[in-house]
Amino acid sequence: MPDREPVVCFGCYDYWNSNPGSPIQLMNAIGQRGHPVLWINSIGMNLPRLRRSGLGRRILMRLRSWARWLRPARPGFHVLAPIVLPLFGNPVIERLNDRWLVFQIRLAYRILGFRRPLNLVCMPSFAGAVARLPRSRLIYYYTDKYDAYRDIKDRDAIRARDQALFADADLVLCASQKIHAGLRDKRPGVHYLPHAVDAERFRRVLEADTTIPPDLADIPSPRIGYFGSLTDSNDIETIRYCAQSDPTLQFVLIGRVLSDFSAISELPNVHLLGFKSPEQIPLYGKYFDVAFMNWKLTEWIRHCSPVKTKEYLALGLPVVSVPIEELVERFADVVELAESGPDFLAAIHRALASDSPERRRERIERVRDESWSGRVEEIFALLNEDRRDEGRHDI
Repeated sequence: MPDREPVVCFGCYDYWNSNPGSPIQLMNAIGQRGHPVLWINSIGMNLPRLRRSGLGRRILMRLRSWARWLRPARPGFHVLAPIVLPLFGNPVIERLNDRWLVFQIRLAYRILGFRRPLNLVCMPSFAGAVARLPRSRLIYYYTDKYDAYRDIKDRDAIRARDQALFADADLVLCASQKIHAGLRDKRPGVHYLPHAVDAERFRRVLEADTTIPPDLADIPSPRIGYFGSLTDSNDIETIRYCAQSDPTLQFVLIGRVLSDFSAISELPNVHLLGFKSPEQIPLYGKYFDVAFMNWKLTEWIRHCSPVKTKEYLALGLPVVSVPIEELVERFADVVELAESGPDFLAAIHRALASDSPERRRERIERVRDESWSGRVEEIFALLNEDRRDEGRHDI
C-alpha cells in the first residue's frame, strides 16, 4: 500500500450483513485515497429483546460474522468482527467487553502493522475501548442522534459514552443539519458533513442496456419501491393504508426483514423481495416508478439524513418521504413530503402524475457532484487545517 496513515473505523453496523451506509462509503473512498483501512463491526448499544421478531436470524448473522473475525474485504481493506457479549447496559459486562475488545483490536493492529492509526468512531458504545487504544487523531462521526436510537435500555450510559467521545475528539462531524445545530455551540471543531452518493455507479446502470430482474418482471407498474433494511422503524400502517386504498399501486420492498411485517406481507400488491447485494440495488431501483421512505417520525428519525434519498435521486426517481427536517430544508424541491395515510397516498399520486424525463434529469443533476471522495477530501482538509492551527505538520 502507499505510505499513508492507516484509518480505523469503529462502525455502526455489521459490514458483512449490511448494505453500505455512509461510514462504509467514506471508508471505501478513504481506501481509494491510498490509506490502509480497518473496519470494526458494531458492538451494539442495547440489550437484545428475546421476543423480538427476527432475533434468530440476527443471532445467526452475528455468529457468521464472528467466525470470520479478521478478514480482508479486498486488498488494503480489512474487517474485524470482534467477539463480545451483546449485553450493553450491564455495567459489569460492559467493563469486561471493553477489556476483551481492546485485546482483540490490539491483536488486529499487530497483525496489520498499525501503530497509531487515525480513528473514525461512529458508535458511542466504543468509547471505553477507544480511550485505551493508540491513535494519531480522533474523529467522532454522528451519522445519527445516538441517544435517541430505538430500543436503548440504558440511555444514561450511552449519553455518558457519547459525551466522552464528543469532548475528546479532534474533529466532530454531523451528517444532518439538525444534529449539527444541537452540537455546534458546545465546542469548537463541530462540522456539518452531509451524506453523498456514488452517482457514477447509478449512472452506469441507468445508461446500460439491462434486463429487468426476474422477480420484479412479474410485478406490473406503477411500482412504488423501497430498498433498505425493514425494521420496526418502518411505518407499516402507512404502507397498508396505501396498498389497500389503491390496489393498482404495487409496493416493492427490498431488504432484510428484521421485524414483523405480517400485517402487509399477505397483501396482493405488497411484494417483499428480500435482501439484494449493493451491486443489484441500482438495477432494481431503475425499474421503480416512485421511491419512498416511510419511517415512524421518532426523535431518532427526525434527526437523521437518509443516504437512500440521494441514491433514489441519482436514479432520477420521484421520491415520497415523511417530512424529516434534513429533507424539508434541502430537498423539498425534488421530494414529495407527507406524513402518513391519505397524505402519503396523495403524494404518491402527485409524484406519478408530475414525473417526466426532464424531471428525472433534474433529480440526477441535483446530486451529481455530491461524491464520497469529495467528502473525504473535506475531512482531511479539516484535519490539516486543525493541525496547522496547532503548528503541526500536514497529514
